[in-house]
Amino acid sequence: MEERRNLEEIILNGTEDELAQLRVWLFKESVRLENQESALCERYARLEEEELAFKDRMDAAERKLENATKKLNNDKALFDQRLKILNNGFDQLNADKKKLESEFIRLEREKAYQREDEYDALDLLFRGVNSALTLKKRYKDLMKMFHPDNISGDSYMVQLINEEYSVLCRQYDISMKA
Repeated sequence: MEERRNLEEIILNGTEDELAQLRVWLFKESVRLENQESALCERYARLEEEELAFKDRMDAAERKLENATKKLNNDKALFDQRLKILNNGFDQLNADKKKLESEFIRLEREKAYQREDEYDALDLLFRGVNSALTLKKRYKDLMKMFHPDNISGDSYMVQLINEEYSVLCRQYDISMKA
């Protein structure tokens, strides 16, 4: 405030030198303020440019984040879908495994029944054999009937007959030697 009074006093009552000095000071102050104003304007323009650049970078980052989020959501949905398919596959495999196990058990039981039937059939085929001679004769007759070269031949049956024949031969050899 006091400086303003001094300036008013110089303007009203001042000498030529004081007025000239005041004009120079006012000119310098005006130049300084204009320079400061232009510097502020430049700084303001730079800040606006930086703000626009920052907004552009933020927009780009937001778009990138949005795209990454969409991709992540798509990948998650795909992963969930694949996981569901795998889980369904594993469930189906477990169900198939249980079916196969039960089928295997059923087949094993059937095989056991068939083996019993085969052994009963073999007993029937060799029934009445009481000597080594009748054993050989029965074996030859059975081979003629079941030989695989015959029309009604059965190689599996021949294999069973051979096994039974060898067992019975050992029995008759043991009983003859004793």
